[in-house]
Amino acid sequence: MKLTELIAGHIVAVYEGGNWTEVNIKDTLADVGYKEATTVTEASYNTIAALLHHLSFYNDIVMQRLSGANPVINEANGFDMPAIKNEEDWLKLKERNLQSAHQLADAVSQFPDEHLNELTATGHATHYKTLHGITEHAHYHLGQIVLLKKLIRQTKTPATKSNSL
Repeated sequence: MKLTELIAGHIVAVYEGGNWTEVNIKDTLADVGYKEATTVTEASYNTIAALLHHLSFYNDIVMQRLSGANPVINEANGFDMPAIKNEEDWLKLKERNLQSAHQLADAVSQFPDEHLNELTATGHATHYKTLHGITEHAHYHLGQIVLLKKLIRQTKTPATKSNSL
């Protein structure tokens, strides 16, 4: 199996399961509705929905880099998400996120292994480092999503006091 196919598998696994952490984006968001997804907490000005939009944005950026482009990343950095007004908007955002992950994985699996050690058009990192970075990026934001989900749900139903931590 080609190295790029293995990397593509890691990208899909963080989104749909089968990664070493046993946590993935699809399952984590399965029971999250649009109101929770758009809730701003004291812990972060980013919402679950904004983080998901940001992840899709960067999947698209990396796909462009694989094709030799160096897209401009605006100041919003992928957090300029259209408003989520209802459950349908939220479902579309979740579907778009999974599509972006699969599109990226497909592009990665088609990328020639012999070009992995070449610099991307940015000139800052190799394709290999960029592809591992996008997977690490998804894991990082998945951790934030998990924490925000727990915080939002604890806020809705205050936890009972306990002597143990």
